[in-house]
Amino acid sequence: MKRGLMTVREDSTPGPMQESQPSQARRDEKSPGHTGGVHPDMQMAESSAVGAQPHDRALQRQIPVAAAEHLNHPSGSSMQSGSRHMQIGASRPQLVAVTVFSSLMLLAGMTLPAAFFNLRLTAEEVGGAIMPPGMIMTQETSAAAMLDMAAVDPRQVTANYGLDRHGARVLEPRVENGVKVFDLETSVIRWQILPAISVNAFAYNGQVPGPTLRFRQGDRVRINLTNRLPDSTTVHWHGLILPNVMDGPAKITQAPIENGQSYSYEFTAVQSGTYFYHSHDHVDRQQAVGLYGALLIDPANPADEIAADHDYTIQLQEWLVRDGLTYPAMPMEGGMPNYFTINGRAYPSTDTIKMKVGETVKIRFIGSSSGFIHPMHIHGGPFLVVARDGETLAPGARFKADSINVGPGQRYDVIWTALKAGKWMIHCHISHHTTNNNAEQQGGGGLMMDIDVADDPKI
Repeated sequence: MKRGLMTVREDSTPGPMQESQPSQARRDEKSPGHTGGVHPDMQMAESSAVGAQPHDRALQRQIPVAAAEHLNHPSGSSMQSGSRHMQIGASRPQLVAVTVFSSLMLLAGMTLPAAFFNLRLTAEEVGGAIMPPGMIMTQETSAAAMLDMAAVDPRQVTANYGLDRHGARVLEPRVENGVKVFDLETSVIRWQILPAISVNAFAYNGQVPGPTLRFRQGDRVRINLTNRLPDSTTVHWHGLILPNVMDGPAKITQAPIENGQSYSYEFTAVQSGTYFYHSHDHVDRQQAVGLYGALLIDPANPADEIAADHDYTIQLQEWLVRDGLTYPAMPMEGGMPNYFTINGRAYPSTDTIKMKVGETVKIRFIGSSSGFIHPMHIHGGPFLVVARDGETLAPGARFKADSINVGPGQRYDVIWTALKAGKWMIHCHISHHTTNNNAEQQGGGGLMMDIDVADDPKI
């Protein structure tokens, strides 16, 4: 007899065993106290079968057989019997292969990142820096590089300015013993460039760009800088002839100005023209997030000035803003800008120059951007290029154009004449640079502004 459940088949034709069962049942009925060697559980199962359907009775007859089998075999034998039905499907070689493969994958997961990323960096070195999305970080990426490319920490913002506050405002000096003195202070601010967009910026005197410093050729000037940034900084006076110790490059001509420290730059202006100043410590970071400003030096002889009816300075910059964080824009993967500003504003929040037909305007283009070239174009007719990098061009060297490439650090002075009434655009001719986060608003964005020319009633 097989171990396990015994199934009694109910055939339509009774066999010898089936014929004997009724008589056995009758003998049992005559002797209620007699068990006939049958286990009590079997009796209970037999009695519960009364009135059951044929297939139910067949199932119930299986139960006592299983119970009897349980009594006849010890527990160890039963486990051995069950083990025959629970055999492991994997062979020993298969188990070894899975183990080896899993070990190799674990080892690869622990070692492969070291081939692509610098796992030697510690949390203390990077200081919780947040890197821009998409930035490629290699094994050679140092902690210093990460800190320069990281987002400006919003927790370090000390002031918040809206569209009612303008950058590049002229800073009036005070005079001390014949020296014109300007005071600059760096800090971290939140600066609005569009109605719904603000950037976290490094700023001089709470504005982007920093204040315009204007003085005359031959003036003795002193600029006092107080640093309130979380990083050290210095100032470079771009294009000026001055004592080397006043030039500004950190760790080269001077020690970096640490947080809370001050430094005084003093020199005599021996040139005239359009110049600018900017940070020269962590330059790719600090200049890219706002540390720059115009430096305009009028000629000692006013007759040497190329006159115009209007004078307007354009300072160009790029921004990278993602998920509310501001990163220094850089020409590299993950660092490409998505906002662009003229004097700290993106179109349509940029200024409008108001003129009349026949008037002229001197546009001073300053490449205050630290990593991008901008071909600047003016609608409504050509302009005359009269100066480059602060140097006035001789009359025979001046030329007409309608677009000029303004690279980082370059300056061009151009004279534009209003020939026709209407709204004439000034804009970068790289189309992406005239969008706001890749989209146009009111016909454009970014590096765009209008010249609104009205008819002159006298003409």
